[in-house]
Amino acid sequence: MKALLLTPLLATAFLPRCLAPDGCAPVSTRCAGNVAEICNGDGNWQTLADCDAVSEHSSAAFTCAYVNEEGVAGHTCLPTTVDAGTFDAGTVDAGATEGGVL
Repeated sequence: MKALLLTPLLATAFLPRCLAPDGCAPVSTRCAGNVAEICNGDGNWQTLADCDAVSEHSSAAFTCAYVNEEGVAGHTCLPTTVDAGTFDAGTVDAGATEGGVL
């Protein structure tokens, strides 16, 4: 009886390890919709920040965008109205979808 109860639990615990990697380069970033994702050491994408949730908690609109500031580049949640004095206009690319490295 215990074996019947443990089987689904063990299968669930080991299932994620059986999935094929996404094939991304570790620490690369991308936007998947309005979610910033980072590639983990196993080559799989995982959520870095959900910009809709950030917007909800901050009472301001945020969007996923690529930023390259002071040698640190990658995708993250940025306010939809980025202050030109805060970021160099040439370093913020809301259209970039993949490839940044943190």
